[in-house]
Amino acid sequence: FNAYSYEINKVTYASWNKPDVDLYYVLPKQVDQNTKVIFVIHGSSRDVKKYISPWLESIENKNIILIAPHFSSTSYPNYALLEMATSSGKILTDQSKHLTDSISAFFTFFKSKYSLDATNYRIFGFSGGSQFVHRYMMYGTDERVELAAIGSAGWYTFLNNEPFPFGITNMPVDKNRLDWFLSKEVLFIVGKNDNDPNHSSLNSNYGAKKQGAHRHQRGESYFNNLINYAEINEMPFRWRFRSVEGLDHNIEEMTNNAAPFLLSGLEY
Repeated sequence: FNAYSYEINKVTYASWNKPDVDLYYVLPKQVDQNTKVIFVIHGSSRDVKKYISPWLESIENKNIILIAPHFSSTSYPNYALLEMATSSGKILTDQSKHLTDSISAFFTFFKSKYSLDATNYRIFGFSGGSQFVHRYMMYGTDERVELAAIGSAGWYTFLNNEPFPFGITNMPVDKNRLDWFLSKEVLFIVGKNDNDPNHSSLNSNYGAKKQGAHRHQRGESYFNNLINYAEINEMPFRWRFRSVEGLDHNIEEMTNNAAPFLLSGLEY
């Protein structure tokens, strides 16, 4: 795993009562107390190298640790839903397996491992990773997310009366958490050409189809749902929407669109 002179390292996180998680990471040339952290959450292919590699050129010479957890299909078959439900809508009642504060645990581990002063982190999710990130921000208690960029999810948990995981009627979210969730700076990216209703990894469940025929439609519907919810409930809404011309379901191009936002203000 070498590209742009970077080495992709791996450590196994086992400091909890859940199955182990391999954490792949890339270090800057020198780690110091000013080093920042960006998490990259993989999609359904779970090919961590595929999701890290597009970032390597962008972070070259930046003081950043890039971390990509690998949620194995054996241990975490429903990672995109935080192990709270299946994609068909079946609720998983074993809360001991929930991933609602997993990234916080990984962040704390790296802070300790490298004596970082960083108090927050930035996070990117594509496709299944986008599903993970928006649900993590909704249902977790972790408030250390500074910026997030997500895109190309196949479906979402809407703020409506649909049953979880398509909505929140039987899995409500605390109002204070929703205030935090909607007020964070999030770049929400959809590709105008991500419009194949028969894409092999697109959820064809009835609940998902109600959100739109394909990823672009579902993304637009979700973003509008958030706008309407924030307006009705008089909550601040700081997300921004970007629909990219010519973009289909492509991790490299999605990364290129997300990187300037997530790297903004970070020192070399």
